[in-house]
Amino acid sequence: MAMMAPAHAATGLLAGVLATHAMSPLMDVGPLEVAAGAAIGAGAALLPDIDHPGSTVARAHGPLTAWLSRAARWASTETYYRTLTRHDTVADGAHRFLWHTPAAALATGLAVGIGATLSTWVLAGVLWFTIGLGVRGLAQGLPRGRPSGLAAALLPRGLPRLRRHLLRWPVITAVAAAATGVLLYAGASPGPYVGAVLAGGMVTGILGDALTRSAVPLAWPVPVRGRRWAMVGLPRRMRFATGTWPERVIGWGCAAATPLAGGALL
Repeated sequence: MAMMAPAHAATGLLAGVLATHAMSPLMDVGPLEVAAGAAIGAGAALLPDIDHPGSTVARAHGPLTAWLSRAARWASTETYYRTLTRHDTVADGAHRFLWHTPAAALATGLAVGIGATLSTWVLAGVLWFTIGLGVRGLAQGLPRGRPSGLAAALLPRGLPRLRRHLLRWPVITAVAAAATGVLLYAGASPGPYVGAVLAGGMVTGILGDALTRSAVPLAWPVPVRGRRWAMVGLPRRMRFATGTWPERVIGWGCAAATPLAGGALL
């Protein structure tokens, strides 16, 4: 389940920057807001996989995210069995169902936006939570062992050790808390629009999964040929398996584009 985490986080980084810029007619957007938006987007792109116990999200903040994963699986299963039609394929309704729908992403973003409007603590909590997810997702893209060849000359030797540290949930939780404190103390104020950025990141992650062989129920709750949980994605011949080169190209491309987009939009 960790295969697509780096690519999801990278696409979420870019989505967070673009979504924050889209809010510029409604709020002041500066470097701090762009940084906060990128962090939220990176974590939110991983959030749909909260429905799998072995996912990056479920392990990011230790017992808290493990519990949230169980709750998310229960909610997804209940929703599936209460809304399926006689044309739907029999399934457990857990992974790649409710939380992989744009409808769920928009509802989550709306709830977060309202909460952030009412309380700065909610805003801080969203930043802390999503930064932790993004850090773990991006850390999984670091080399596992010492690089060789050209990579050994270009990359720092300590990256494998850094990767090991950043995959430990207490470290992630502490790093996310420190980053949240720095952003808020420095004056980052994404305000209620944090909900829009989070929803945009989630939708980006969902669309990424729609490119893979399993696809996702993009149209839910609207039936497609009688199936409310129809798996929708690219034409089958164009889909790819997780962990293959198209995924890496997308991830690295978005990672490279993020600082360019951030600099161009400021």
